[in-house]
Amino acid sequence: MKLIAYGKLLSSLISKGVKRLPLNSSTEIRLTRLCNQRCMQCQVYERKTNPATISLEQFKIIAKHLRDYGATIGFISGGEPTLVPHLDKILLEAKKTFLLSTTLVTGLVNKTEIIQKMGRVALENDIHIQTSMDAVGQLGDKLRGTKDFSKTVLGHMKWLTENRGNSKSLLYANIVMNNLNLNQIPELMQRIRDLDWKVTIGLYHSITKTTRKDDELKVRPGKRLDAVIDFLDNNPDILNLNSFILGIKPFIETEQTDICAFRDAPTLATRTTIMEDGAIHLCWGDSIGNVLRNSLDEIFSSRTYQERIDQYENCPGCWTTCYTQRYLLTHPRSLKELFHNLYKVRTLQK
Repeated sequence: MKLIAYGKLLSSLISKGVKRLPLNSSTEIRLTRLCNQRCMQCQVYERKTNPATISLEQFKIIAKHLRDYGATIGFISGGEPTLVPHLDKILLEAKKTFLLSTTLVTGLVNKTEIIQKMGRVALENDIHIQTSMDAVGQLGDKLRGTKDFSKTVLGHMKWLTENRGNSKSLLYANIVMNNLNLNQIPELMQRIRDLDWKVTIGLYHSITKTTRKDDELKVRPGKRLDAVIDFLDNNPDILNLNSFILGIKPFIETEQTDICAFRDAPTLATRTTIMEDGAIHLCWGDSIGNVLRNSLDEIFSSRTYQERIDQYENCPGCWTTCYTQRYLLTHPRSLKELFHNLYKVRTLQK
């Protein structure tokens, strides 16, 4: 099955490359703007779309467009996706849509019976589960805007571990590195590892429509950052590429990089975000179309899309797992990075 999937992926890559269209290697579908957390870094719950949540029928339309165009890796998120009553049906539809993998991205903050119900669906269908664990104790409550954040999330993570059985689902927690939680990162990683979950590291940013600019969260150069980077460098407990980790400090010091995935690899390293109303976004900037009204072929062949790509020619770059790390994976800058990337991919496959 994997050989068939990779064969289809290669065929799609060649076809899209000839037409100068994006492979659509990664697609995030945000099912709802509703959320039961109030994270300092996020403003998705301030959106005014009506209805606030995508229907199952609308999701099936989106899924068909994705299958027709080609969809490689999928992320089902929100808001908080477990607030969507038909999430179980959406997950099964998504599983049929994405060629290589489907991931449920959830804050794991909801009633335990709901988390367990949706968790069982994911585990039984080998759907990966990603959550966030940015801090413990009072700092966790502050960053995520909810009471008993770390206790709730760690408890639900433990239940998922204990009920994983023979599932091939990858369970991992993302730590968004910010200026408030640097000292907690080693402890966070230990707690996550103790629950037999994997760890990814992100970096606070405010470049997309739903991220909030907050000076208190902006990571600053200094000894605290240096110590964290030294701890993360070649750390076997994280899934990140080491080239991404080592690039964090230079980016923070200069606030720029020469890497923009949409400018430098518009076919291979792109990421598409579909909002709860069907609107399609890349990273910064307004929507480039709506997949409930038009096919992806039409949207990616449109003048609006090309104008956005042209705008990215002047992009100062970013350092994010969503965009920069995807570029680094497919564009290693040395043999050392190439071998490390291959090792990381093989580790994930296992």
